[in-house]
Amino acid sequence: MELMDLIYSRQSCRKFKDTPVPDEDVRKIIDVMRVAPSTENNQNWHFIVVRNQDFKDKLRELIQKKTDELVAECAEYDEKIAKRFGKFVRLFTLFCLDAPVLVMIYSWTAPPAADREYKLIGRPQEMIDELQLQSPAMQSLGCAIEHAALACMELGYATTLMTSQNWMHKDIEELVKQEIGFEREGWFLASMFPIGVPDGELKSPARKSLDEITTFYD
Repeated sequence: MELMDLIYSRQSCRKFKDTPVPDEDVRKIIDVMRVAPSTENNQNWHFIVVRNQDFKDKLRELIQKKTDELVAECAEYDEKIAKRFGKFVRLFTLFCLDAPVLVMIYSWTAPPAADREYKLIGRPQEMIDELQLQSPAMQSLGCAIEHAALACMELGYATTLMTSQNWMHKDIEELVKQEIGFEREGWFLASMFPIGVPDGELKSPARKSLDEITTFYD
C-alpha cells in the first residue's frame, strides 16, 4: 500500500483476533519507532513488549481496582460522571489487554527550547514552567507512535494510541517494577499501544475539513 493510502485509511482498533503476532513483525514495528525524529535527538523512549498473560491479568486487576476506587469517590459528588468514567475505562483502556501484544512506552520530560537559557538569566519560574506546555518529548513520542501505526497497517495489523491509563501511571509503573523489573529514574509510563489483527470493520469519527483547521498566509 502506498504511504498516502496508509495514512488516509488508518483507523484505531479496539477489538483484536487472537492471531499470534510473530517476533519478526513486532521487531519491525518497534524499529520504525526507534528511527523516529526526537527533540535534540534525545530518543526519549523505551519499549516494553508484553505477551505474558499473567502480567496482563494483573494489569487488568490493577486498572479495574483503581477505577472502582475513583468511580466510588466520584459517585459521592456526581453519580452520572462516575458511571461515565467507569464505562470509559471499559471501552478505552481494558480492551488493550485482549490484544496478542501490548507495548508499554516509557519516556522522560525533555527540556524545551530556552529552558536552560531562561534559568541562566533568572527568568521567573512561571515563565520556565510555561515552556513545558509545548512538551517536546511528547511531540517526539507522537512521531514514533505514528510510525508504528503505519507499520502495523503495512504488516496487516492494527493498533491505537493509548493515554487513557496515564492517570494511574505510578501504580502501573510499580507493577512493572515488581513483575518485569524495569525502572529508570525520571522515566514514566507515557503511552501504550496494542498490536494485533483487527476483528471486524474499523470505524473512526469524522474529521474536520482542511479549511476549518488551516490558515494560509501567502
